[in-house]
Amino acid sequence: MIEALIVAACYAAFWSNVGALTDPLRTGIFACLFAAAVLAVARGKLRPLPPSPFEAVLYIVGLLSAAVSLVRGAGYSITYTMYFLAITVFLSVIIREVSLEKLLDTAAVTILLCVVTCLVVEHANLVTVLEITVGRNGMARFSPLNNHPLMTGYIFGSGSFLLARRAYLAAGRGERYTMVAGVVLCWIFVLAASARSSLLGLATSLAFVMFVEIRVARFLSLKNFALLLVIIGVGTAIYLGSAGNYLSEILQLDSSYRGVGSGATGRTDLWMEAVDTFLSDPSLILFGGGLRSSEYSVIGFLTENSYLTFLLDSGLFAGGAMILLLVYSPFQALRISRLETQTGARASLRFLPSFLLFPLVQCFYIRSYIGISNPASLLMLITILSLSVRLAFDAAGQATAGVAPPSRTALRSLATNRARAAAGDIPGRTSP
Repeated sequence: MIEALIVAACYAAFWSNVGALTDPLRTGIFACLFAAAVLAVARGKLRPLPPSPFEAVLYIVGLLSAAVSLVRGAGYSITYTMYFLAITVFLSVIIREVSLEKLLDTAAVTILLCVVTCLVVEHANLVTVLEITVGRNGMARFSPLNNHPLMTGYIFGSGSFLLARRAYLAAGRGERYTMVAGVVLCWIFVLAASARSSLLGLATSLAFVMFVEIRVARFLSLKNFALLLVIIGVGTAIYLGSAGNYLSEILQLDSSYRGVGSGATGRTDLWMEAVDTFLSDPSLILFGGGLRSSEYSVIGFLTENSYLTFLLDSGLFAGGAMILLLVYSPFQALRISRLETQTGARASLRFLPSFLLFPLVQCFYIRSYIGISNPASLLMLITILSLSVRLAFDAAGQATAGVAPPSRTALRSLATNRARAAAGDIPGRTSP
């Protein structure tokens, strides 16, 4: 039931930009996560975990924002801060009841629902966009349910790694084929949205999967390496042909507004303006202006960069700590994932590091790294929170089961044992 409420909250976020539905759905997101937290407490199985560094920074950011917003009299920032703090409390409760693996499965279900929704509700729009239609307002871009094209890229670009993980772990062919189809559709949606920052994130994350997570170089003989070069050559030839022309058009690489020489569609000027604004006020450097204080209605321009948004909203110290922990998260996931596979167990966290790496790249061009107003930002927030307590969560589970407190070495191996048991590599005891 808790997992169903999380899916409902994240799926509601996908619809939350549809005009009159915005306020009711934002309330619904709050209600679903509150109900999930209440159920988690009612079960009486919460792990008594201390706050992780990421949780601590989130609470510091929220409390700092509340204080700064009160001093500045920023009503909207105060309202959003209270909402954000409440959601953070709910999620802190949930991650002490629901494991990271279950949360990732829940996230995959959410993305699959978003994919199906696009096929059912936005299929005509999708076909029109893929045909490269230019209207009075320029080239049409895929923006299902009024989600911005770049947010569409964020949702489905990052979501494709969640579906890839389920395809990797699937026990049956039906689930595997469904998830693979979902991955392909996600990539089509990213292309249809002409979300080039998402494509850059995908390329970076896919390279990370191949050469860091899976480490394909270990399995490549000279013959296989030659085959790989042939495949790359064929792919390049196709790109330079008709496919290359189509990609150039749909991505508007030659556009005077969005093209290669446009300064990231004018973002470089916005980034410099954001830096100047940040450095111009000592109070902003120390404390920030409060959450959502970097909106266009407040500062007169869009930052179009999550990292600059963190600094403007939370200051150098709290915002900088947030950035450092977000940068660390994919490498933390990689370390835990490798712990699982040291004894040959199937990695239940495969593709998680790449999922977390994706926004590090794309969010250099958008403002919604973590948040509540769209499924990608909300799922990213939930996942990083859960990851931050992962080893402590496993240790607490062992203690609850009556096992002696583990040593530091044993603590590092808990993730391995958990994955082996889930994969059936550790046989259960048989009665004499």
